[in-house]
Amino acid sequence: MLNRSRVPSGLRSVQLVPEQEDAATLQLGEDFSSEKAQPLTISEVAILLSRKRDMMRDLEGPRAEEFSSVFKKFLEYVERFDRYKGLESATNVRNLLQRYESLDPFEMACLANLCPADAEEAKTTIPSLKHKIDDSSLNQLLQDLASFTH
Repeated sequence: MLNRSRVPSGLRSVQLVPEQEDAATLQLGEDFSSEKAQPLTISEVAILLSRKRDMMRDLEGPRAEEFSSVFKKFLEYVERFDRYKGLESATNVRNLLQRYESLDPFEMACLANLCPADAEEAKTTIPSLKHKIDDSSLNQLLQDLASFTH
């Protein structure tokens, strides 16, 4: 129980209501609203980080090799899990996903990053898909995504 006598008077009227986040219902919080951020695929992140690394090398020469350990580890991670190698494949994946207008950008990124084997697995791992897309269409989308993997 909250002891009001110890709470500063200016805060007594403030109600502390935790923001309810739930990916299953696409309640992702204010930081992930479509106006503030767009989810990226791992391949898109790999492309961005590679470009950043190349820019740093061009600008700083040999000193650019001194990337932070966090940057290096993150780049290694995304390169390791990059299923759609190269800008062309990543662009094709994004274009394919955007054809499915009922999908939320978060769902698109999840499908591209997780690469579920079939509609059942997709709807189990991404529960918000259950009532958005029929199994036949989802299976076709997953087959099309798989055609871009390397």
